[in-house]
Amino acid sequence: MTLHRLLPAVALALATTAFAQNPAPAAGGPPGGGQRPRGPRPAPTNLKALPKDTTGDQVITLMHQYEGDLGVECEYCHARNPETKRNDFPSDANPVKDKARLMMKMTETINAQYVSTLTDPKPANPVTCGTCHRGMAKPTVFAPLPPPARAPGPPAAPAPPK
Repeated sequence: MTLHRLLPAVALALATTAFAQNPAPAAGGPPGGGQRPRGPRPAPTNLKALPKDTTGDQVITLMHQYEGDLGVECEYCHARNPETKRNDFPSDANPVKDKARLMMKMTETINAQYVSTLTDPKPANPVTCGTCHRGMAKPTVFAPLPPPARAPGPPAAPAPPK
């Protein structure tokens, strides 16, 4: 085997081995070098579209789903604190957040009042933001395809004489 063919294989083997090993723990860090396990997130504040008893962990899970459904990051709906330069999640300063709340309520209503009443077959999945948005903050408008052109049929028989 020539050197130029062997070199990439050796480099890949070395890289795979290096990344597979656990890094040394940071001073005072947990064994295994990972981040410290967190306790439960604090209770969220300013919930207007979600139940008041929604936990911080549940909110984070939902928000990650919305990020994927809309193809956006947190800053799309949440205002940034000018002093800390971090997202101010409870703030209502970003008007997009009100639109998001309205759409969250809309999907809840669609699922509760309409999808839940369908039978034969019962839908397996609820309507989500991704149902319409499909990974786009501003989904494209649905335009149905035009009906297929009809193939010309056989010529009509001439009408009988009167």
